[in-house]
Amino acid sequence: MFYFCFFIKRGLRKMNEYQWTGKNHNKSLYNDHKEMKTSPECSPNTTAEKVFLQNDHVKKKSIVTTIKLDFVHYFTLGVIGILTWGTLWCAFDDNWGWGGPYFRLAAVAAVAWVSGLLFQELTTLPPLLAALLTGIFARHFGFLDMRQYSNIDGFLRKIYPVIILGKGSLAWDTNYMKKNWKQVVTLGTIPWVTEVTTTAVCTHFFLGFPWLWGILLGSIYASVSIPVIMPLVQRHGTKPDRTQNWPQLICTAGGTDTALSVGVYGLIFTFMFSNANDLYRYLKAGLALFAGATLGVIWGSLAKLIPHSCDYYVTELRILFVLVGGLFANFFTSTLGWGGTGGVAVLACNATAASHWARKGWKLNQNPASTVYRVLWSACEPLLFAYTGTFFVAVLSPLAINALLTNSTDKENEMRYAEDLMRLIIQAILITTPIGFLLTNHLGPLLLKTTQNNKDLESQKRPSRDESIKEDGRL
Repeated sequence: MFYFCFFIKRGLRKMNEYQWTGKNHNKSLYNDHKEMKTSPECSPNTTAEKVFLQNDHVKKKSIVTTIKLDFVHYFTLGVIGILTWGTLWCAFDDNWGWGGPYFRLAAVAAVAWVSGLLFQELTTLPPLLAALLTGIFARHFGFLDMRQYSNIDGFLRKIYPVIILGKGSLAWDTNYMKKNWKQVVTLGTIPWVTEVTTTAVCTHFFLGFPWLWGILLGSIYASVSIPVIMPLVQRHGTKPDRTQNWPQLICTAGGTDTALSVGVYGLIFTFMFSNANDLYRYLKAGLALFAGATLGVIWGSLAKLIPHSCDYYVTELRILFVLVGGLFANFFTSTLGWGGTGGVAVLACNATAASHWARKGWKLNQNPASTVYRVLWSACEPLLFAYTGTFFVAVLSPLAINALLTNSTDKENEMRYAEDLMRLIIQAILITTPIGFLLTNHLGPLLLKTTQNNKDLESQKRPSRDESIKEDGRL
């Protein structure tokens, strides 16, 4: 509960910062029912720059002040979390008691979040590694095994894709994608196809996996790279000396990569575990991605009209409209057996909605909707990797195990493949994530840097407008 209370307060704090900073922070947010909520103000990066906004001047906080405020902040959250847990214990008896089943879920989530913060602070590596190790240790010492919570785990794994896919697609610039579609498609598909194909071939010939299980593993593993490298690209690729909009390129290409991973995984998963006839399964596989994109564009286009821009609660209703719509789409398509369709719909919906909102004043990836999705993903990320780690003895893959556990039929071989798939993906994350993170962090500034000499050389090669006119006149 401490964990959830922190993110509720964090979300409120970020929304407050968004509302009161920027060029027009002295204007009322709801003045005359105009759409002041959609003013194109950027929220400050409080993690990178801890500042006070005082008398319209920015003053840096001292180290002592920062430590004091952080201590009081986390102490307050701790007290609120303990009181919340006590309330649940009194209301639901032993289920939330010390060592109870739901207490174990909350405890692992809280430890995963705290360990992730400490791990990132000490090593600069992604906190998901600490969350994953937390789940592994929880299973090793017999504290938590998500096999006993298959219904809860399956429910959460229908929520995770909506948050992470919706978060990424809110930053898509459709105009940029149209102008640079070749680079986006190339960067988004070629590495993905190479990675999935290599994984499927190696697991088939060296480990004896069936082809479908190998593609399933490859689609899971291919989706992990973007959450790891994207924060680093945003850090190194947005400085003034950059001539290329690297964050936008990586974001849109990564969205293509993630859409392929989610779509292909959903198609293969439903194909493998569906009881329908082969004709229907092949038809569904061919139409699933197209149906998801069409559904998402329609719902995102409605977000242009609903709610009305003069609505007093336009900000809140916009966020709920796309968020609840995405959740329903993912749950409904999964119920119908059209796995992967909901994820593609979320991508198309949020990208379409963000493009319409941008025309009304909201900046891409710098608006209240983006803030809400970032806070939700900050809350879901420790849960995802910590609970995934409990399937490992020694992010999608537990779905296969849950499906096999739900079915009472004898599927010993399939369960073995599912177990091996889980072990491989966790080992791959633990080994390759630090390597990829460190390489991107140290080589990124060098690879994304444009030297002044190169700029001068390009300007020398490029004739001026007057010179071009003279040359044309001579001709």
